[in-house]
Order: sequence, then C-alpha cells, then structure tokens
Amino acid sequence: MKFKAPIITLGAGLAVAGVLYAMNVNLSNDVARTPTAASSSPGPALSSPAFSSPAPVASSPAAQQGTITYAGAVDGGAASLGIVVNNGKAIAYVCDGNTAEAWLDGSMANGEAHLNSAKGSLTGTYSNGQVKGTVTAGKKSWTFTIKAVAPPSGLYRSQAALRKKLDASWIVLPDGRQIGVQTLTDGTQQAAPPFDLNAKTATVDGTTVAIEPTTPATGY
Repeated sequence: MKFKAPIITLGAGLAVAGVLYAMNVNLSNDVARTPTAASSSPGPALSSPAFSSPAPVASSPAAQQGTITYAGAVDGGAASLGIVVNNGKAIAYVCDGNTAEAWLDGSMANGEAHLNSAKGSLTGTYSNGQVKGTVTAGKKSWTFTIKAVAPPSGLYRSQAALRKKLDASWIVLPDGRQIGVQTLTDGTQQAAPPFDLNAKTATVDGTTVAIEPTTPATGY
C-alpha cells in the first residue's frame, strides 16, 4: 500500500505526456497541410503580362535626314516643282515656266510637308521616296506626286548679288530640262534663259552671271 500513491502519480504523468504528444503531432500535420500566406497567394509569374516587355510602339516617320531632293511635273504637266529637304527643313520652288512661280519654305517631318510664303503654299505627305500633295502659286493650284532625284536635278537661282543682271530661278528635272521664270527690272516675268549646268553660269548681255544651287541652308 505504500507504493500505490507513486504508481498513481506516475500513471497520471504518462497520460498527460501522451496527450501532449498527440496534440504536437496534430499541430505539425496541420502546419504541413496549410500553406503560408506567401505561398497561397503567389506573385505574378515572370510570364505574366505585368512582367512582360512592352510591345514596341510604332513611331511616326522621322524628320527627313540628310539632304534629299524631289523634282518633277505637277499632275497634268502644267507646272514643275522641286523640293530640297535638309534635316527636316525644306525649301521648294514651283513655276509654270512663264509667269506663275512661288518660292516656299517650311518643314517636312512625321510624314507631312508644310511650306508657305507670301506667294503660295504646299501641303502634302511623304513616304517611300516620294512626296504628294497640293501646291499653289498665286491664284493657281496643282496637285502633284514627285519622286526623289539625284544631282544635278534640283533648285537653282541666280546669285543674290547679281540679280540686277539676272533675277531668275530654275528647276532642273531628272531628264535635264530646265524650267524657270525670270523677273525683269520692270517687274514683268518671262521664261528664264537656259544656264550652263556644269559651269553654273548664265550669260546676260555679254555678262557672265553665277548660278547657285538653292537649299534650306542658303534660302531663296
């Protein structure tokens, strides 16, 4: 009878230990079965649109780079037009080879051409080596589609210091023809005389007059 109390105490201790062990096992199993907050709510995978590289945005045509010359006849052939572009800045000359003419300047960028002056205007679009649109000189207006050309095609004008001798402008077309208008001292106009394209000179009353290419840098 002396050992009964210790035996009972030992049995009670073993029972408590068994309950604690069972509770620890159940808790471990619950933790194993239940994912953490981070794993149950995963962030977007690398292939998700949120992490994908953005699709490239198509850009508008940039300003014309370098020097590009366009020349040709307007629709119907009633006049000729030349445009010279340098890094987005543009200069143009349109004339009918008789009395209608206009020098214009402006820009060609983002696929569009906008040039004007007191004598006329030009609006159009450019792509794939050609410009098309509408050009005016005074009261006359023409539509056009002209292509890029190689030198010596382009725009020419008598040198500014010599315009008292010859005030004339020309478009040299791809076939070599020179279409231009001359302004006389009394203000009247007529077809410009031909000039020597190699020497870039014209002869007026026995005097040699220098002719120079016209670009946005030189102005008109």
